[in-house]
Amino acid sequence: MQQASLNLASASAVPAAPGVGAVPGRERLDTEGKTVGDVYKALCKALHGTELEPEWLAPANTLDDADEATSGARLARLWPGDSVWNRLAVSVDIGRSEGWIVNVDWIFRTETAESHRRGYAVMPMLRAKVFSSSHAWDLARFIAYALDVA
Repeated sequence: MQQASLNLASASAVPAAPGVGAVPGRERLDTEGKTVGDVYKALCKALHGTELEPEWLAPANTLDDADEATSGARLARLWPGDSVWNRLAVSVDIGRSEGWIVNVDWIFRTETAESHRRGYAVMPMLRAKVFSSSHAWDLARFIAYALDVA
């Protein structure tokens, strides 16, 4: 499976499509104290009616399954705050059938009580589907900017 992460510092390595900077509502979303469901709705609203609107945008945990380790963050979970050890990542990968998937994941530090060993885990937050790689990268750039992922 091909996957690449988007780093805003190197965003110029992937050229923006014409007019991407002119997308209405291109502003950062306020995620402070919001839930995954709140951020999902705000992102849908920001993308609605723009050239970047994906085929679909959904929380990764579509069934709101209690097993977040397997299914991703629940809708009622607070959106992760800024931290030295924890961060959000926006990536693009090829879909399973057709199209491209834009992933928003939370990468966080873990520690087991028994061993005091630290590691990292990835919790899926949001997913979006588009049909071209250029649309996927433009959408990833937009989402990274809106969520202040840097």
